[in-house]
Amino acid sequence: MSRPRCVGIGIGRLAGGFVAPMLSAAGWEVVLAGRDPVICGTINRDRGLWLRKAGDPPEDRWFGGIGAVTLDDPSLRRLAAGADLFATSVGPSSLQSVGRLLAPLLRARLEASNASINVITFENHRRAPELLAVGLFEADASLAGLVGRRLGISGAAAWRTVSRREATANGVRFHADDVSECYVDGAALLPNAAPLDGSIPGLEPVQPFECYMAEKLWVFNAGHATAAYLGWLSGCATIDEAMSHPDIRATVAAAVVEAQQVFEISQVARPGARSVPPRPLEWILLRYAEPGLGDPVTRVGREPRRKLAAGDRFIGPAVASLATGLRPVALASGVAAALAYGESTDQQAVDLQRELELLGPEEVLATVSTLDPHEELATLICERYRQLTAGVPR
Repeated sequence: MSRPRCVGIGIGRLAGGFVAPMLSAAGWEVVLAGRDPVICGTINRDRGLWLRKAGDPPEDRWFGGIGAVTLDDPSLRRLAAGADLFATSVGPSSLQSVGRLLAPLLRARLEASNASINVITFENHRRAPELLAVGLFEADASLAGLVGRRLGISGAAAWRTVSRREATANGVRFHADDVSECYVDGAALLPNAAPLDGSIPGLEPVQPFECYMAEKLWVFNAGHATAAYLGWLSGCATIDEAMSHPDIRATVAAAVVEAQQVFEISQVARPGARSVPPRPLEWILLRYAEPGLGDPVTRVGREPRRKLAAGDRFIGPAVASLATGLRPVALASGVAAALAYGESTDQQAVDLQRELELLGPEEVLATVSTLDPHEELATLICERYRQLTAGVPR
């Protein structure tokens, strides 16, 4: 009997360090489609990849049954026609264009089989399925009528941190921690198709999914990004190096606590919300500080404009904090550090610095984060921004 097949769009850290190993361990065939011909060629040559889990000592494990093709490979359409599941892990800013690319592949699959199929977006974004659907329907409007009937489009919240990917003489290796927790939006999945058929242990369908994605973004990602931006301003190369600074660690811990407090309050107030048990603060901080990951601050801090959007990891919990009577001082420090992030290799950071020079932080927050310049949160952030950047050449 042939193995079920997943076609994944994306061959980056989460795709190779979490999605592909999880499916391989469950007995699936995995085909990853990406842009890098060297990485694709190496994975396809070896029919698998290495996963190095951080620890003392680190653990190397081989996962087979994994192939890879470039996005323009003519065989991709044939492989997609035989798929039992589609996945994306490309970054939220690429989802719309990936939707346009995925549309003909989905159409080929739906024409080849009458069986229903699900698409899961493994992205750190609360609206990832919607962003993907925009691109899908732009390319093939008829797909819209199949959603909920033959096609499911769902989001996922994966808790694993995958710090880097490297091509070695022995194959492609991904570096990650040992956390395997992953939640998927059960309400958006078609029940007569994977993963609700029980063929993928490790993907936990939940309802309402919004609670789980909000926790991942507001609690874990807010603290992670705070460590990255404050670390970059202090000249740190990695997150664990940043967390070794007592002042940065204290601010990061305070940001996590602020986010946890408002998350718990918001869940109580949300109709139909499921109670999500709070995670120990020390567990979260130890994950940030894991030296075996060597997680670059530039990876965690990349695309600051997206991370400063309304409802995302900073502004979402900060606005909710003020609405519940809490003052998000540490979260405001994280936002201020994100504004000051001037990494020259990150185009969003470069563009943001130009906007700051031209408009100032109040106007940038108004356009990027939809904050009224006269609101308490904007004032708090701008005060902290000016403190952080005092004496820093711009």
